[in-house]
Amino acid sequence: MGAVLDIVRECPPEVIYLPSAAEVAARARVSERTVFRHFADLNALFVAAASRIRPIQQIYLGPRPDARSVEERIEALVGLRSKLYEKIAPVRRVAIYLSKTHPLVVEQLAEAYAKARAQVADVFAPELSRLDAKRRSVMLDALDVATSWSSWDTLRTLQGCSVPRTRKIVTEVLTDLLATVPKTKRR
Repeated sequence: MGAVLDIVRECPPEVIYLPSAAEVAARARVSERTVFRHFADLNALFVAAASRIRPIQQIYLGPRPDARSVEERIEALVGLRSKLYEKIAPVRRVAIYLSKTHPLVVEQLAEAYAKARAQVADVFAPELSRLDAKRRSVMLDALDVATSWSSWDTLRTLQGCSVPRTRKIVTEVLTDLLATVPKTKRR
C-alpha cells in the first residue's frame, strides 16, 4: 500500500492517477503476483491505500483549539486544515474518484466530513450559540463550506493559489462570516 501512496503523492495536483499493477510492484520491489496475492484487484489495493489517510485525519480533525478569541480560533483551525489538506491531497482526490464505485470509500469520506463539520461546530460553539436555530444552521453550513476540502482543493488546484494565499483567503472568509454574529445572545 505504501508504494501506491508514494506513486499517487508524486502526481501533480490536477492529475488523479491510479498506477498499474506493474508500477506498484516495481515500486514495492515485488512481483505483480505478490501484489495480487494480497489484493483481489487494483481497486481493492487502492481502497486499502486510501484508508491509510484515516489516522492522519484523526490527528487534525480531533483537536479543538483552546484559544479564547475568535481570531485565534480561526487561525488555529485554518492551520489544522491547511496541514491536513496538504498531507492528504493526492490520496483524497483518488478516494473521491473511487467513491463512485466503492461504498466503503463513500463511508470513509462521509465519516471524515462529519468529523470536520463537528470540529467546526465545536470550535465556533460560542458564536453559534448566540444565533437563533435557523441562523445557526445557515452559519454552520457556511463555516463548513469555507473550511471544507472542496474549497481548499478549488483554491489550490483550479485557482492555483499557494498554501499561504489559500490560508489567507479561508481566514478572511471565516472572519467575515463570524463578524456577522452578535457579540451577545439575542433575546
